[in-house]
Amino acid sequence: MSFASDVRGELARLPAGEICCARSELAAALLVSGGIAWRGRNRYSVTVTAADAAVVRRFFGLLKQHWGIVGQIRTLTGDALNGLKHYQLAVPDGDAPRLLEELRLLDANALFGVRQVPDGEIVRFACCKKAFARAAFLMCGAVSDPEKGYHIEIAAPTEALAGFIAEQLTYFGINVKIVGRKAKSVVYLKRAEDISDMLTLLGAAGAMMAFENVRVKKEVSNRVNRQLNCDSSNINRVMNAAEAQIRDIRYIDEQLGLDKLPKSLREMAYVRANNPETSLAELGDLLIPPIGKSGVNARLRRLSDIAEKLRCGDEIELKAHSGKGEEA
Repeated sequence: MSFASDVRGELARLPAGEICCARSELAAALLVSGGIAWRGRNRYSVTVTAADAAVVRRFFGLLKQHWGIVGQIRTLTGDALNGLKHYQLAVPDGDAPRLLEELRLLDANALFGVRQVPDGEIVRFACCKKAFARAAFLMCGAVSDPEKGYHIEIAAPTEALAGFIAEQLTYFGINVKIVGRKAKSVVYLKRAEDISDMLTLLGAAGAMMAFENVRVKKEVSNRVNRQLNCDSSNINRVMNAAEAQIRDIRYIDEQLGLDKLPKSLREMAYVRANNPETSLAELGDLLIPPIGKSGVNARLRRLSDIAEKLRCGDEIELKAHSGKGEEA
């Protein structure tokens, strides 16, 4: 099973809740999935169709528990479904008008007498807002496997309904975005922290924990890789600098002779040449008397200057002098 299927399965198993929440769930399920069909003269066909049997069974239970309506569950297959199996819950025709009235979805002024978005009373309470968002996700939601990426969305058939879903989520501080995709308006999130918050809000605590485990593992792995890359870069930089210093020392020895250097530079040249992988601080400890890192750096720069002048044929001043408190 996919991560998205696991999330839907967990949500479908949640307790039904109070009748107010059941109204919100059914209203969302019918509107988001386009499950209301006008059959003329105030007659409607009401169905709930989903790819997961557990989702359809949930709405079957809500209908029976709160309204005493026993729907019919059937299996759908065909070319229109790309050979995939879907499950459909059909509400008896005689019960459809009563149910739509109960869900506040009928409006004589709306197209075919059915509202595009429900009456605000259907999401009056915070629990109802959660229920509406949960049902919308159950019917038309998707979430990426966190191993592959971070993305969660609910595809609504109209921009108005997408905006209504977004309002319910924004109420809880989850700031979603909306984008058009073909004939759909998609409510989505891409930040890992926001997706975790949304899973928690919908009630998928187990999926949220699984998501967080993967996210933390990936963040630790990325942090370790960044540190290793940084360390590797630092090591390469130090080694390249050391190689350049040793090349300068060898060039001075070939062209001039290290014995011509002042004592402080001569000692520095021998210590560096014999310890190519040693840090500047450790090189300072090898000198007699020991000097600090800044003193080592000053002497190595002086050696590099001498080598550069030899390459350019410039005059070289070799007498001892002081710099930064150290004889250079």
